[in-house]
Amino acid sequence: MIKRIIYLAIIPAAVMLTMASCSDGEEKGTTGSQKNRAGLEVNAYVVKLLPLTQGLSLSGTLLAGEEVELRAETTGKLVEFHLDEGKSVKKGQLLARVNDSEIRARLEKSKSDLKLALDNLERNQRLKEINALSQQELDVALNRVDGIRAEIRLAEAQIEKAEVRAPFDGKIGLRNVSPGSFIGANTVLATLIQDDPLRLEFSVPERYAYGVKAGKEITFTLGHTSTEYKATVYATEFAIDQQTRALKARAKCSNPKGELLPGSFARVSFILNGNPETILIPPQALVPVLGGQNVIVARNGKATFVPVETGIRTATSVEVISGIQPGDTLLLSGLLQVREGTPVKTTLVESW
Repeated sequence: MIKRIIYLAIIPAAVMLTMASCSDGEEKGTTGSQKNRAGLEVNAYVVKLLPLTQGLSLSGTLLAGEEVELRAETTGKLVEFHLDEGKSVKKGQLLARVNDSEIRARLEKSKSDLKLALDNLERNQRLKEINALSQQELDVALNRVDGIRAEIRLAEAQIEKAEVRAPFDGKIGLRNVSPGSFIGANTVLATLIQDDPLRLEFSVPERYAYGVKAGKEITFTLGHTSTEYKATVYATEFAIDQQTRALKARAKCSNPKGELLPGSFARVSFILNGNPETILIPPQALVPVLGGQNVIVARNGKATFVPVETGIRTATSVEVISGIQPGDTLLLSGLLQVREGTPVKTTLVESW
């Protein structure tokens, strides 16, 4: 009897537990269904047009504006010497002269001979006018004058070769010879450099070469200081080097105080001109796929995978050439959790 009473009491309790369990299951199922309908919470960015600029940092070398090794064009003893180390000189200034006394003597003799030949030619011309002289004799006198004049020009050219003059304004470097030295035609007397303005030479990788043109403003710093200097590109090579796949460019920079030294290493920086209005997205928004790249956009509350074509990349952004338009809502988070058609709930951000 007692067992029957206990059994009858257990049955209602089991029924109540079963009903409670079903009720909890229905509540959990309802909550999960509601979350699925609400969508996955993600951050998103509304695509818009932005200006594209790209900074570039390259290595360069400072070069003298002009530089030449001073040599004489003839062999002999230095009889004049004005190579003062570290001194400024003007274009055309006489810096050194090889002994040319023999040439100068011949020049003086030729000038004297020319005077006599001209007097003789003048007398022969008067005689020819009265038919007292043949044309042949007059031609001989003319040839004599022309020959002496040629000898004079030759002597003057030889004297010019014996002189070393400054080809441009600049400064004399360290000299290699002393006054009175006997030199040959290949002897380097000293180096003459122009230190204002200076040239800055650098190479631009092929992919950025089209952004460097004459007239472009650049800045650079030297290895020993953080001071920024300005320069202007004045010329580039006409072709990309096939070995380095880079375009060599040169810029000019002023150096009025002489504080910049030719040969110094320089770090060149400049901004590449980009598209004033283009679509830029963060690199992390790209989803690599076989044969290309996708982005995920929210359309009608669902995730949609869109293939895109990219352009220039910078440290913080990627240019999108085609695939999405301004106004599209681009997903920035949850990219590994969503699938095509997954419901999403977006929280818009202004930037990435």
